[in-house]
Amino acid sequence: MHFPEPALIAMVGAAGSGKSTAAKAFPAGWRLELDALRAMAAGSPGEQSATPVAVAAFRMLLDARLERGLSVVVDSTNTETPVRLDLLRRARTFGVPTVAIVSRTPLDECLARQHDRPASKQVPPDAVTRQHAAVPTHEQLLAEGWDQVHDAACIDLLHLALQRAATAAADSDPLHEIRAAFGDDLTAAFTYTDANCEHGRFTIAGRDLELRYTGGEPYDRTWQARIGGTCDCGGDLWVPVGTPAELLAAYRDEPDDEAVCGRCDDVLFVG
Repeated sequence: MHFPEPALIAMVGAAGSGKSTAAKAFPAGWRLELDALRAMAAGSPGEQSATPVAVAAFRMLLDARLERGLSVVVDSTNTETPVRLDLLRRARTFGVPTVAIVSRTPLDECLARQHDRPASKQVPPDAVTRQHAAVPTHEQLLAEGWDQVHDAACIDLLHLALQRAATAAADSDPLHEIRAAFGDDLTAAFTYTDANCEHGRFTIAGRDLELRYTGGEPYDRTWQARIGGTCDCGGDLWVPVGTPAELLAAYRDEPDDEAVCGRCDDVLFVG
């Protein structure tokens, strides 16, 4: 299955039909979802008073990505014809191909799934029923002008996600080990300080925490953080770190592990 890039990809289906699950086949940075924007604006994805703000932000982000030739996945019901036609109009304005992926889950399943959701994300049964009845046919979507139309159940979205992940993993990312151990937020504050990517530091507002790569055994933590104090020989002290919690303990000079001297390699218990 080949999807054009860039593309405007619209998920179509009633609430609870599995649209958001299918949307996970695509990179998170592509996805626009009103629930997420409502949560950003008001702290809850179901806060309907935030819908006007969420819609305004949605349209601005959608146009910004399309104008730059970036793919977008519209993760919403899109069962109303005017909504879909607006998406088509915006895509055509920027010359971006369009793809509709339709989730045709039976109505009883859509309704049953609402009970498993947090109260703030549950959709009333009458609304789900209306959405389900309004899901367009394959032929209707093509007649509207969508370049590609697919039923979610008929395409291997897991294969697509695995293929994208494999391609991304093949790309060189010098920070992938830092990202895997400590997460995206901390990685954004990290820079390597040597050409071999073996020393670096987290720096925020003039405060920093030094890290070094140890190349330990597969089941060992491969990074050490510098803590305060020195060895009797005058060398710096380092403790193993593999999680944000261990980074925090090292930053506070309260590690639970033994420290290693960076000069003489002596091991000292400092916890």
